[in-house]
Amino acid sequence: MRAIFISYRRADSEGQARALLKDLIARFGKEAVFIDVTGLAKGLDFRRVLEDRLATSGVLLAIIGKDWLDIKDEDGATRLDSPKDFVRLEIAAALKRNIPVIPVLVRGARMPRAEALPEDLKDLVFRDGVELTHARWDSDVEDLMRALTPYVDAAKLGIWSRPWGAPAGILVLALLCAAGYFGYGRFEENSARKATEDAEAKVKQIQDEKAAAEEAAHLKGTVDAQARRRKTEADEEV
Repeated sequence: MRAIFISYRRADSEGQARALLKDLIARFGKEAVFIDVTGLAKGLDFRRVLEDRLATSGVLLAIIGKDWLDIKDEDGATRLDSPKDFVRLEIAAALKRNIPVIPVLVRGARMPRAEALPEDLKDLVFRDGVELTHARWDSDVEDLMRALTPYVDAAKLGIWSRPWGAPAGILVLALLCAAGYFGYGRFEENSARKATEDAEAKVKQIQDEKAAAEEAAHLKGTVDAQARRRKTEADEEV
């Protein structure tokens, strides 16, 4: 079950994509991540292969470098303008299937403007992205991994391969996050209740000890008074 689909353009961000792949595999395992279509068997429709890969993915990472928009093919045409461009097909298919798409900005890239994108990619600009910088790579990747964890958890439950499709998967992700939130809230509530119960028990212990001390003092006073009275009576008899 591939939870994370990595989309990138080799001439633009291959080094960053491979570095990120290595980090993701180290955290989530090789089976949780899919990257490009290298090794695609001859004779297969790569559009269908991409669709199948995305069908079992919970989230797509669109890695965008500074040249992502402008890279051209051997004929001088902008790759992103081609309906057959792999990167365009990957992201467009994910957006069409309502699969979460996270733009990952590398090499100082900025989010592209909607007017610079083909029609089937314009919704990309409305997706919250993350930035991976060279200077803060480890911490930036760690933040991204925390955001990806619910998608991996959902994949382990087999959500994305079920007939309900991505919308149900997204619902389950929301429930997982909510469960974590309310679970934390319940933990806090239980901790507060236990602290209150401990405090009440301590107060009761102090009150009991005080009452016992007062009772002991009262008994001692009674015994002392009786002793003084007996001494006085004995003195009078003498």
